Amino acid sequence: MAFIYSLLGFLLAIGVLVAVHEYGHFWVARKLGVKVLRYSIGFGKPLWTKTAGADQTEYVIAAIPLGGYVKMLGEGSSADAVDPAESHRAFDNQALWKRTLIVAAGPGINFVFAIVLFWMLGMMSKQALVPVLGPLPENSVMAQKGATPGTRILSVDGKKLQYFGQHDLYIFNQVLRGKDIEVELRETGMAAKKVQLPVGDIPIYDINPTVVSRTLGMFPILPEITTQLDRVLEQSPAATAGLQAGDQIIAIDDVPINSWDELVSAISGAPEQTLDLRVLRGNQVFTVTATPDAVGEGEARIGRLGIGPRVKPHAQENLLVMSRNPLEAIGYGVEQTWLLSSVTLRMLWKMVTLQVSHKNISGPITIAEVTGRALQVGLDYYLYILAVISISLGVMNLLPIPMLDGGHLLMYAIEFVAGSDVANKAYAVGQQLGIFLLLCLMSLAFYNDIFRLLN
Repeated sequence: MAFIYSLLGFLLAIGVLVAVHEYGHFWVARKLGVKVLRYSIGFGKPLWTKTAGADQTEYVIAAIPLGGYVKMLGEGSSADAVDPAESHRAFDNQALWKRTLIVAAGPGINFVFAIVLFWMLGMMSKQALVPVLGPLPENSVMAQKGATPGTRILSVDGKKLQYFGQHDLYIFNQVLRGKDIEVELRETGMAAKKVQLPVGDIPIYDINPTVVSRTLGMFPILPEITTQLDRVLEQSPAATAGLQAGDQIIAIDDVPINSWDELVSAISGAPEQTLDLRVLRGNQVFTVTATPDAVGEGEARIGRLGIGPRVKPHAQENLLVMSRNPLEAIGYGVEQTWLLSSVTLRMLWKMVTLQVSHKNISGPITIAEVTGRALQVGLDYYLYILAVISISLGVMNLLPIPMLDGGHLLMYAIEFVAGSDVANKAYAVGQQLGIFLLLCLMSLAFYNDIFRLLN
């Protein structure tokens, strides 16, 4: 079932985003008087075609859904075959500013589309956590600054914090920039104070939002995790021992268990060792014997039973309902699109300069997994993932690599400065390099996908 969701999520996401991207080229070209011969979603053998409009434009859905293209009259190799009567509508005969707008419209509309998606998400009512800290790792920056569980975060760099996680993307971007963060805190019954959170000790090479949160100590209030079982995996040691969802483990080897952490500690510390579990089922107490499987090797070797806990809902005082009016939602959409674009560019640069791991590059397999999960979670999460991928598509297409929109824009910049002859020579030289760079990038993305899949 997961495979079906992944396939549907991927095809829907790529189909929509490619259609949007190519529509940007298509719409601007038509508005500027350029004749469009073909608008294709996908490459390879056409699966569906339709010819329509005064220009008899051919609309195509092709077999390979990893991109698309808009073919215009007099573009590239077809420039010599233009009817003189229509030469004024040929792409290569247009003024430099027109060609620039047509090429830039593809990535540009990806950013506009992301803003629209975030605008829609911003107006949706959602339940969020109050900006109050929960358990803090002792070595976290926040704990070192004197914060304790129950501390309320009022603002981040002067930006008011209404709910937990509101400015996580901003914080992540600041960490990538190497800029310390100022937060305003208020302890219960105390006056507000501002503290600086240094980011220099955050490990950049394997950076991700979880690393940033853990190092800084930005953790919300957690719901209570009980020792009652919510699930028991099939064919696991727990299932073999006869445990069921709803059972509560109250002791292990006659040692009382009062929390999920104590339960995990007792089981993980006993790989392949027989344990006597005292279980409460309804009003009945009985003992079962179970032997945790061993997972990992060496010092990382731990025991695992194959059980999951029942988590109590958050207390109402820890929750709030967030929504924005249409004007506020536009501001939210622009801010999120700008921050995600900035984060994407910074991550790419740090990967090129070997400051960040290349494992952050994902390919179609990872995109399929993520979109498949998003499709199962709900519409809002799927729209969020769609916005993220749309921004990534826009940023990647603006890279100054021949074969991409950014490569064409670079050539137009050279043409503006040095003339068309120099630009054409530069493009001819750079085209082979562009193909090589794209193949390297695609190979790395597929390698990372397969590596994640195998692990």
